[in-house]
Amino acid sequence: MEAAFPVLKRFVLFVFLPLALLLTGLYVYGRLGLPPREQTLQVPGGGTVKIVRDEHGVPRLFANRDEDVYFAMGYVQAQDRLWQMELERRLASGRLSEIFGKDLLAQDSWMRTLGLRQSAQSAYSALSGPARSSLTAYARGVNAWLSERHPLPFEFTMFNVHPGPWTEIDSLAWSKVFALDLAGNLDQEIGKAAATHYLLPEQVQFFFPGKRDTSSEEAPTPTLASLASLGTFAHNLHLNWQIGGREVGSNAWVVSGRYTLGGGALLANDPHLGLQLPSIWYPVVQHGDRLRTQGMSLVGLPVVIFGQNGRIAWGGTSMMADVQDLAIERFDPNDPNRYLADGKWVPVEQDEEQIAVAPDFPAFLHQALKPVQIEVRHTRNGPIISDLRGKAIGQPVALRWTALQKGDRSYESMYAVSYAEDWTSFRESFRHYVAPALNMLYADRNGNIGYLGIGQIPIRQQGDGSLPEPGWDSAFAWQSYIPFDAMPMQYNPPEGYIVSANDRPVSDSYPYFISNDWAPPARADRIKQMLQHAIASGHPLTIKDMQVIQTDVVSLSARHLLPQLTALAPSDADERQALDLLRNWSGNMTASSTQAAIFNVWTRHLADKLFGDALVKDWTRRQQQQYVRDFLEGARIDQIDRALTDEHALWCRPQALETDERACRRLLRVSLDEALSELHKRLGGNETSWHWGAIHHTLYAHQPFSNIKGLSWIFERRVESGGGPDCIDVSGFYLSGTDGYVGAFGPSSRQLIELGPHGSQYEYMNSTGQSGNWMNPHYADMVLPFMRGQYFSLEMGGGK
Repeated sequence: MEAAFPVLKRFVLFVFLPLALLLTGLYVYGRLGLPPREQTLQVPGGGTVKIVRDEHGVPRLFANRDEDVYFAMGYVQAQDRLWQMELERRLASGRLSEIFGKDLLAQDSWMRTLGLRQSAQSAYSALSGPARSSLTAYARGVNAWLSERHPLPFEFTMFNVHPGPWTEIDSLAWSKVFALDLAGNLDQEIGKAAATHYLLPEQVQFFFPGKRDTSSEEAPTPTLASLASLGTFAHNLHLNWQIGGREVGSNAWVVSGRYTLGGGALLANDPHLGLQLPSIWYPVVQHGDRLRTQGMSLVGLPVVIFGQNGRIAWGGTSMMADVQDLAIERFDPNDPNRYLADGKWVPVEQDEEQIAVAPDFPAFLHQALKPVQIEVRHTRNGPIISDLRGKAIGQPVALRWTALQKGDRSYESMYAVSYAEDWTSFRESFRHYVAPALNMLYADRNGNIGYLGIGQIPIRQQGDGSLPEPGWDSAFAWQSYIPFDAMPMQYNPPEGYIVSANDRPVSDSYPYFISNDWAPPARADRIKQMLQHAIASGHPLTIKDMQVIQTDVVSLSARHLLPQLTALAPSDADERQALDLLRNWSGNMTASSTQAAIFNVWTRHLADKLFGDALVKDWTRRQQQQYVRDFLEGARIDQIDRALTDEHALWCRPQALETDERACRRLLRVSLDEALSELHKRLGGNETSWHWGAIHHTLYAHQPFSNIKGLSWIFERRVESGGGPDCIDVSGFYLSGTDGYVGAFGPSSRQLIELGPHGSQYEYMNSTGQSGNWMNPHYADMVLPFMRGQYFSLEMGGGK
C-alpha cells in the first residue's frame, strides 16, 4: 500500500501532518490567552476596577478613580492587542529590524532620522501632571498584565520576541506616528518636485493646484536620486504599514437639535485610513470619578480620541493642512560637518544610532548579523531625511514638520476633551494642540453643533511650501503659526448642520494659507445632498438616517464624468452594450453593480492613456520615473473629467480627429476596449453577469503574516465589497495582478452618536474585531457586519 502511494505518503508526512500540528498548536495556544467576560483588577495603591466585556468583547471599565480607569486601559489593551502594540512602538522607534531582519533596515533608518521617540520625550516633559499621570497609569496597566505571565500572542513565539516594559514614551511616540499618518503633504511635495523634471509647468499645475509659487520655483530642485529615495520611503510606509498616502481622510458631520426628535444633536464620524487587522481603533466605555466617556481609543493610548461623554460628542477628519516642508541644504565642500545658514557656515547636529538586525526568518537557519551604525544629522530646519544610513543621496534635504517641535502638548488636548462640558470648554481643550491638524466636529445634548480647526499651521514669509525651498535662506523659514483664535470655526450655523469630508473648510476671504491639497468636494456634496433630502422630508432625523448616509456608495464624481464617457459612439456590440449600461447608471457603486465594474476598470485604463503616456520612456531612469508615473496613473475621477474637457489640451485634444494620436475620443475608445478585454478575462464573456465585488475586495492585512506564504490565509481577511474613491463609504483601491482591485484604504471604524437631555445613544462598528488573537472569536467578527453596514449599540451602563 505504501509503495503504491509514495506521493500521498510524502504529502501526509511533510505537508498535511506539520500543517495540522501547527494549526492545533495555534488553536490550543490561542485559546489559553482569551480574557474573561468579567473580572476585577486590583490596582497598586488600593483601587479596584471592574471590567465587563459585552458580546463583542468590548470592555466597559468601572472604577472610583479616573487614574484607575487609565490603568485598566493599559491592562485590557495588553490583553487584546499586545502584538499590535509591540509593532507600534518598534515602528515608531525604528526597531523593526530587530525582529524582521535587514529588509526593514532602510525603514528603521528613516524612522530614527525622523526622531519621533526623541520628540515624544520632549512632549512628555511639557504635559500637565494629570495628563502625565494618565500615561503612567496606562503603562503600569500594560506592565501589570505582562507581570502576570499570561501566554503571549503567537507572533511573539514565532519571532522569539520578549516584550519589554511599556513606557509613557512608547504611547506618545505612537501618537507621533498617527500625526505622520495624517500629514500627507510630504507625499504631495515629493510628487510635485519630481513632476517638474518630466512635465510642462501647466501640467504640473493641473495635478498640483493652487497659486503658482514662483519664489519656490526659483530655488534649486532636489536631484531625481534624492526624490526617488524620499518617495520610496514614503511609498513603503504606505504600502507595508498603512501609514500616510494621498487618500487619507475621513467623513464627519453634525446635525442640530432642531432637526431631531429629542432636541439633542447628532454626530457621525468614520475615519478613513489604511486598513489592517486588527484595526488601529479600540472601542471602550470608561467610568471613573469624573470620567464618563465612550468611543474609539487608539491602541497604545489611554484616552478616547473620538466619542462622547454624555454632555458633548466629538469627531474629526484630517484638515489636509500643509504642515511639512522640504528644505534643500548646502554643505561646506571643505567640511561636510558644516552647512550654510544665512551666509554663514554652522555646525550640523549629529547623533550616532545603532540598529540591531535579526537574521532572516527563520532565525535558526541563518547567521546572526552585526548591529548597523547610522549617523542622524539635523540642521536648523529639521532632520536630513535624504540620508540613508548616514549617507546623503544626491542633495541633502531636511524636513520641517510641526509634530517635531519641542514641547508638543497635543496629548494634553486628547486627554482634556474627555472632560469638556460645553462648546467653550471643548474649544479651550485644543488651545495648545499641535499635530495632526484636524477638523473637529462638536455636538451637545442641548442641540448645539460646532466646527473647529485645530493644529499648528505655519505662516510662511515667502513661498507656500508646495516645493522644496532653499534651507540656507531664512526668508523661506516659518515665521509663526496661525493664531488659535483665528483658526476656522463655526457654531450653530443657519443650515443646522456642518459637514467635513477633507474638503476646503474656508472661503477665499480667509486671510491665512492652509493648504493647496483639499479632497474633491464629491463626498461632502453627497453628504449635504442626503442631509438636505432627509431634512426636507419633514420627519425628525435619527441615527437610522445617519446610517443610510454613512454607508452610501453613490459617486457624484462618476455621475459628472459619465456624459463625457457615454458620448463615445460605439464601434462594435461590446462597446454598445457597455455604453448602454453606463447611460442608465446612477453612479451607485454597490458590490453587485455591473456598471461600477465597467466604470472603474475603464477609468483606470483611461488615466493610464491620458496621463501615464505623457512621460517620455526613459529606461535608464525607470525607477526614478515610477513615483511620478504612479501619481499620474492614480489620477482622481475629477482630474480625468477636467482632462477630457481642458481647453488647453494639456493631455488630449477634445476637438481633434479620432485618428490623431492624442485625440480624446481615440483615447476613450482604446481605453474602453482595454477595459472590456480585462473584464472578459477576469469575469467571462457575459457583460450582464459582471459585478464590481467580483473583482474588488477589501483587504485587512496582518503584519507580518500577510507577507508569509502559507500563513496569510489564516491571519488576514478579504471580503468582496463595493464603494469607490469618491463615495461616502470610500474605497481607495489599487490593481494587484490576479488579485484584482484591492481596497486597502477606507473607513477604519464608524460611530453614530445622538445626545439628549435624558441620555444618549451610541452606535458603532469597528472594521475588524476587538482582539488581535487569531483564536479569539472577536478577532475578525466585525468584518462582514462592517461590509453589510450593520451597527452595534454600546451602552454606558452601571457597574460600580
